[in-house]
Amino acid sequence: MLLLVSILHVKAQQPDSVKIFVDSALHVMQRNSFFADKVNWKKMQDTVHVLTRNARTFKEAAPGIQYAFNALGDKHGWLAFGEDEYRNPAFKFDTTRIPGNIKQAALKGPRIYAGIVKNEYAYISIPFFGGQTPEQMTAFSQRIQDSLYKIINENTKGIIIDLRLNAGGNMFPMIAGLSSVLGQTEFAIYPTPTNDLFERSLITKEGVSVNGRLITTLPKTYGDLSAHPVAILLGPVTGSAGECVAASFVGRDKTIFVGEATAGFTTTNSGFLLHGDDYGIVLVTGYLRDRYVNIYEDNVKPDIKITGGDNFFNREHDQKIQAAVKWIEEQYKNKNLLTSNLR
Repeated sequence: MLLLVSILHVKAQQPDSVKIFVDSALHVMQRNSFFADKVNWKKMQDTVHVLTRNARTFKEAAPGIQYAFNALGDKHGWLAFGEDEYRNPAFKFDTTRIPGNIKQAALKGPRIYAGIVKNEYAYISIPFFGGQTPEQMTAFSQRIQDSLYKIINENTKGIIIDLRLNAGGNMFPMIAGLSSVLGQTEFAIYPTPTNDLFERSLITKEGVSVNGRLITTLPKTYGDLSAHPVAILLGPVTGSAGECVAASFVGRDKTIFVGEATAGFTTTNSGFLLHGDDYGIVLVTGYLRDRYVNIYEDNVKPDIKITGGDNFFNREHDQKIQAAVKWIEEQYKNKNLLTSNLR
């Protein structure tokens, strides 16, 4: 019996599913990234196809997709490949601006803290919150509102809203929780990708909506606090959704920003699913805008600059809180007609 064995060196073909995966990722970036115009997409496609030509799985194709993502210069987006998350290594968060007191406070984890400063100033710290389900958002917004109610009384001269430990997450429940302070108003206006329509974010009596679509609700409110002077505290950790919350107060009467320039993640992000399980891309699709359509490309800056002096463990000695109290007291003396409208 004669056995003839032929050994053929044949280049294995790339599975169609991997090619579709790569091309769909490039298409999502080209179509949706705010920075897409920076890239020559014909050259990029050719380069990525070379980088991924031997890939047999989605994971093996990742370096090529990462190469294209890096070319966007997107510091706020990321790639999600199953359990792995990839961000552009060219952008590193500057931790040198963060003082030890803020780091110590952050180690306690995200929590709402509400109290009264000098018997006359309501203080609330709004932390990071990343919940996305309707139930999570409603619960968080109600916690903020309930916390405010506990510290507002007939002696309250003003409200200090501390965003220094707010590194981001989901802005909508944060804003809904503060809706009694902001009042029923538009707080952000964005042009659509075609720039012929506008996306309007609005506080209503039900909660927060975008173009009439209710995003999150606030089941119970306790009164109108929109006449009170408000000081917003900012710092180097204030980022992303924290910066959006700050910008929502731009245009509100009797409002001041106190502290330091924010972290500089002032972009709007959108997520896109790719082929396969647990693969996706989050891309910057625009810059933060306020109710006047002002653009925040770098960060949110304070009106009263106070560098350092943070004290989360003895707040009456906190220099930013002291500056906020001084400013509120000046507003109160000038007007002398504030009352709390509680019910």
